[in-house]
Order: sequence, then C-alpha cells, then structure tokens
Amino acid sequence: MSVVTIEEKGGFVGAGMPGGHVHTRGEMAWDALSQADRAAIDALFAAKKPVNANLYYRLSRTGPNGAETVDAPREAVPAALLASVTTTLD
Repeated sequence: MSVVTIEEKGGFVGAGMPGGHVHTRGEMAWDALSQADRAAIDALFAAKKPVNANLYYRLSRTGPNGAETVDAPREAVPAALLASVTTTLD
C-alpha cells in the first residue's frame, strides 16, 4: 500500500455528493503514518461497519486484494489523516 485517500461525505453542504461543487479530500502516504495510525486504518477496513451519520469519511487504498473502500465516522479516523484534508470548490 502506498497511499490512503480520504474524502468527506455529506454534511451541511453535501460535500462529495454527486453533482456537488464542494469537494473535501486528502491523501497521505502509508509510510508517513505512524504505526498506531496504520493499525487504526487497518481495523476500519477489517471491520467494514456501516456508518449511519450525516457527515462521514470515505477512505480508499490499494491493498493485497486490490482497491478497497470503507466509510468511517470522523472520530474513528486518525488525526494525521484528517489533517491532510483540504476543501475545494468547482
């Protein structure tokens, strides 16, 4: 795995929704994450729990089985990965 991408979904302005103009995204190299952050992200992908929230984050990576995606609430995402997120308007 080389990069983990993060995208904010939902919220007040509907960030990341189809047809939306607000995009909140980030990415971080796997090697730049601490061991604890890597373990937390691995746990999110292993659990694949559904998220029932208006605002959540979609994490993507390429793992041993190909491309993987999981949704997670803000409190479950490591702070270092959240810090990589920027907002753009198109």
